[in-house]
Amino acid sequence: MRNADIANSSSGTDILGLAERRMSWLQNRQQVLASNVANADTPNYTSKDTPSFDNALNQFNISLEITSADHLPGTMGSANTIQERTEEKSLNGNNVALEAQMEKIADNSDQQKFAASVYSSWRNMFSTVIGR
Repeated sequence: MRNADIANSSSGTDILGLAERRMSWLQNRQQVLASNVANADTPNYTSKDTPSFDNALNQFNISLEITSADHLPGTMGSANTIQERTEEKSLNGNNVALEAQMEKIADNSDQQKFAASVYSSWRNMFSTVIGR
């Protein structure tokens, strides 16, 4: 996806493009988390996670805008690692904590529902505007 697909200087941020990109990232993360659960008993398996979505946005030079002197400066993510770092390991060297993975899967599912809702809302508004 090109920079122009995400940010358009004349109309602001392309919400539909962001929602689509977010859904793609969430789908990929769901596959990674499912792989962790599937390998919960695999000896020496190290659980994985995807880089944060904020990092995916960094390539588009999107920055937070401070519109008031009272605003705090923000950050756009920092971690680029995919291997999860946990100190807990089972006897077979595996570090997958099923409870933590299930929490991440539930959170990912909630984020997917939210992104789908945003996408659907914007699509409905466009349909209303063009009279369909």
